[in-house]
Amino acid sequence: MGRFVVVLDAAHGGDDGGAQLADSTAEKALTLALSVRLRSLLGARGFQVVTTREGNLNVEVNVRAQIANHANAAACLSLHASETGTGVHIFVSSLGPTEPTRFLAWKTAQSAYVMRSLKLASTVNSALEHSSVAGGTSTTGAETGPIPATLARTSLPGVDSMACPAVAVEMAPIRDANRKIVTEVTDPGYQTQVVESLAAAVLEWRTGGEAGSAGKGRLP
Repeated sequence: MGRFVVVLDAAHGGDDGGAQLADSTAEKALTLALSVRLRSLLGARGFQVVTTREGNLNVEVNVRAQIANHANAAACLSLHASETGTGVHIFVSSLGPTEPTRFLAWKTAQSAYVMRSLKLASTVNSALEHSSVAGGTSTTGAETGPIPATLARTSLPGVDSMACPAVAVEMAPIRDANRKIVTEVTDPGYQTQVVESLAAAVLEWRTGGEAGSAGKGRLP
């Protein structure tokens, strides 16, 4: 099997704290923690992992894209967190699909990969559907079942310039039918299940052969 590189992009960092989460946790701290844990899981499975930041650094969005493109990544997961919504949100660029060309325009490079990014998002969604958060509520310790996941398309600065299959994965609290939070994003068990689901998705992505044409286009 050829070189298979996964890029993990922990959102925010430095003086960009991102969203304010439960227990006064900054998004930048949670995304970095997720990146570190996911890198360890993937490394143990034989993946080559490249990260856009290893510490509390402010990395400009174009630099994040450059890192992914220079790595000739087979997949990139941009990690985010929010107090809005429920479960895990999986975002794919809203750019329309185009045929890969020898040279890709910087701001729309993802358009040549967006169809395969949609397949990657579906793989992530499937992995989350097979996961569950044990002890999901502090009051009952009941099993909450599969992690709720939502797929959407949106403009993604940074990701839109990536010449590889790429998705943004955003953790949000898990809420019950009445929209009451039952599991916060800071819950260790929830984070473990998300990280393990993402690792399973990347493994499926590699074994399913979906990443084989990564890096066909080149940026000027």
